[in-house]
Amino acid sequence: MPLWKKRAHSRGRAPLALLLAPLLGLALQGCAPGEASLTLGEARIDQRGGGTLLVVECDWKPSGEMLDALDHGIPLTLQLELTRERRGLLGWTEAQRETHRLELRYFPLSRNYQLRDLDRATVRSFGVRAAAIAAFSRMELPLAAASIRAAGSERQRLRIALDSAALPGALRLPALVDPAWRQAVVERTWPGTPAA
Repeated sequence: MPLWKKRAHSRGRAPLALLLAPLLGLALQGCAPGEASLTLGEARIDQRGGGTLLVVECDWKPSGEMLDALDHGIPLTLQLELTRERRGLLGWTEAQRETHRLELRYFPLSRNYQLRDLDRATVRSFGVRAAAIAAFSRMELPLAAASIRAAGSERQRLRIALDSAALPGALRLPALVDPAWRQAVVERTWPGTPAA
């Protein structure tokens, strides 16, 4: 085969490859599952109006699959565990614990998103999904016991995780293995407040 025919043939493929490369990149990017992320900005305990509040500021970005499940009526639940810990012989030991389970759910008939604290039976409603997720950016959760506030020699620990056990049975296994359902657990510890 003459050399000029080989060159013409390979030259014809180069422009085609250059045209298809961006399209292939977009297709692969569209297929890659977006992972959920949760970043914890601030956590503290405040005394307000005779009550004790856990104030949490965070940025939660559920994955595309989580949002799709939410829009099909499957609730997403974040579990917040606040503990008061004291130093023991082998490190820190738990002295007291309080849990809040915050469930985000969509109701298609009313076209309404609800954020419920399952342990305190409080409900907030939102007309759009973005507003419901933005509600996680600053949460003020009433605490049952003022004694959970750590003293000077103790520390406070907050742990936030996606509660995969609250998902319907058919989604529990995918939540364990599918990267789109994986969300890292975030923790924050801070020192106790010395007595005044």
